[in-house]
Amino acid sequence: MTVIEPHEVVSCLDQDKAAADGQAIVQLMFIDADLMSVGTGRPRFHEVTYPDRSLFNGIAALHRDLAHGEDELDLESSLIRLLTVLLARHADAPGAASPTLRPRALRQVREMLHSQLNSNIKLDDLAAVAGCSKRHLIRSFRQAYGVPPHHYRTLLRLARAKSMLAAGRSVAETAAELGYCDQSQLNRHFRREFGMSAGGYARTVR
Repeated sequence: MTVIEPHEVVSCLDQDKAAADGQAIVQLMFIDADLMSVGTGRPRFHEVTYPDRSLFNGIAALHRDLAHGEDELDLESSLIRLLTVLLARHADAPGAASPTLRPRALRQVREMLHSQLNSNIKLDDLAAVAGCSKRHLIRSFRQAYGVPPHHYRTLLRLARAKSMLAAGRSVAETAAELGYCDQSQLNRHFRREFGMSAGGYARTVR
């Protein structure tokens, strides 16, 4: 995994190895520098390449989710989580952690998630309601409710989906009404949480 700071140009591809293998796949992700801010400053990375397999796998998974058109809140939350890990493990980023949010701010975020299940909510929207940074929101929400906001919203959607499917609604109707881009996206989330597709669940409860 290679990290290139703003305004730097680095050639990180091993040309000899790429030629020997016959091919090379390089995936790039450009991050807004403001997302990397810690306290009043920005972190510094003292190396270019980091042999961090778990973080590499997380970034590769994010690339796949981007290609599959996953929900924007899920994508943003995954990105913030990965950046938090990157900073904690590899950056020179001193600074005390921010205190958790007040319960009222967290309730407002939760109410927004409940009231807009079928909307393409952005992490920026939730952070604006809470009056804090996106990273601070994710950490505080997880401490209060056990899961980050995007996973909380997924669980709400799936609970509603189970009720709709049990009532006889089709998988396609359920996916559309809950804001999924198609039924395959609903099925992916269903399998991830329950180990079966939405259609499979519908057949067991009807």
